[in-house]
Amino acid sequence: MAQALEMVAKLAREVEKGLPLGPGAVRVEEDGDVIVLRPAPPSRHHFYLDGLLFHVAITPKPDGTTLFQIWAEVGYMPYTIESPEKRAKLQAILRSASWINGARFVVDEQQKILVLGQHEHPGSFTVNDLMWETVQFLQHARPYLRVLGQYL
Repeated sequence: MAQALEMVAKLAREVEKGLPLGPGAVRVEEDGDVIVLRPAPPSRHHFYLDGLLFHVAITPKPDGTTLFQIWAEVGYMPYTIESPEKRAKLQAILRSASWINGARFVVDEQQKILVLGQHEHPGSFTVNDLMWETVQFLQHARPYLRVLGQYL
């Protein structure tokens, strides 16, 4: 009876840490110990470069890989009625940037220009991996960001 109460108390403490608990997250060992498997939380980082705020997310996945994502809001695409020349030049720059490896420029529904990068890394992510992926992304995107900055 005492062992059952101890197990219920342990489960209650785990629930206090927060939900959700996914399928297969709670396991009871043969000796009665309750094991709760929680996925590692994603890591979020931010930095400024050339006046832009970059966001970095490192998310461990259940299959053992790590998802690296980086993005920044570059500016807004002007409407044709506001500045047809500026819009045409920005569209030409964005079209020329469509072939870049590791970085992608998109314009969302609100005409916001974003630069995005994503890479799935085998295994866990180290600080060296973080720096490598960030520098690789910036090397590909930065020349286009500078040209875009002249028109925004």
